[in-house]
Amino acid sequence: MKSSALLAFVAVTWLGAAHAQESPSEVTDGEIAKYKKAAVAGCREPGLAKGESEARLNALCSCVITSLEKTMKRAEWQQAYFYWVKDQENQAKAVLAPHVQNLHHCRPK
Repeated sequence: MKSSALLAFVAVTWLGAAHAQESPSEVTDGEIAKYKKAAVAGCREPGLAKGESEARLNALCSCVITSLEKTMKRAEWQQAYFYWVKDQENQAKAVLAPHVQNLHHCRPK
């Protein structure tokens, strides 16, 4: 997957409904965990719909989340979740962009 395609995938995957939080600093660890779980599901669903191998999708999606966990700080996860629930795609992309660029190693060989 090219970086731009992966960025679009991640952003679209993590869109959500509006939420009452007023700032990213109010996002809890539990909400970050919810966000990561939704990201994994969103990563798998398009590939499963296309008939891709579950094992291959599991490896790809696991690599993406693990890599993001290594590079993103808690405040960035809070921002990403905050923008996800506010349906602010451009802001979410801006938070994820520097990290998504480093996911080239997750591409299937």
